[in-house]
Amino acid sequence: MKLTTLLVAAAALAAGIITSNAQVYSQNIVGYVNQPLPGNGAYTLITAPLTSTTNAIDQLMPSLQAGDTIYLWTGSGYYSSTFIGGNAGPQGQNWFDVNNNWTNSPTINPGFGFFYSTQSGSQETNTFVGTVQLTNSIALAGNGAYGLVASTAPIAGYLDNTNFNLPLQPGDTLYIWTGNGYYSDTFIGGNAGPAGQNWFDVNNNWTNAPFANVGQGFFYSTQSGSAEVWNQNLIVQ
Repeated sequence: MKLTTLLVAAAALAAGIITSNAQVYSQNIVGYVNQPLPGNGAYTLITAPLTSTTNAIDQLMPSLQAGDTIYLWTGSGYYSSTFIGGNAGPQGQNWFDVNNNWTNSPTINPGFGFFYSTQSGSQETNTFVGTVQLTNSIALAGNGAYGLVASTAPIAGYLDNTNFNLPLQPGDTLYIWTGNGYYSDTFIGGNAGPAGQNWFDVNNNWTNAPFANVGQGFFYSTQSGSAEVWNQNLIVQ
């Protein structure tokens, strides 16, 4: 099964070769993903599509510029960290927290999204380099709670595709960031739409599943009374 990803095997990476349709037979995959980040304070909802030794933003994002800010979802709001650089903190820290206190680099675990705001006047492009993680389990709280999540594996596609393996239940809603707001699609199931669709858009019209790009985060709101678990175990062959 071919996966539309930006993955390369270790030897190919060393040679500087990249493919968007790599057919890989090893579970130990390294690669890189280029992520454009618009400038002038724009917000981008992304994830770290590859893992590093520590998963610290300092390590994952070499494109960091002074003033760039990371927003992590707490379950009910955000906490932010702003990159200062220069190892200027009293213990060599490079970040300010929301209260302008020196702090360590934020850490991004696989399968979780975050907002990134660039302060430079032009677009930045970050090159994530690391190891592909094909398996993960992400807890999703029930009763309409919102989780800011992403595919652990760096794949793109419609979010009801079996490669994503979302634990979709009727009433679950996905929120996709457009750059200045969200559009939402709610899972109905049963292939009940006139063309076999399984989703309602915000206007209760039948639609196809939302699409996620490689490295894109999104909000997932569960409607069941108990927690769901998103298990990914992608077999690359």
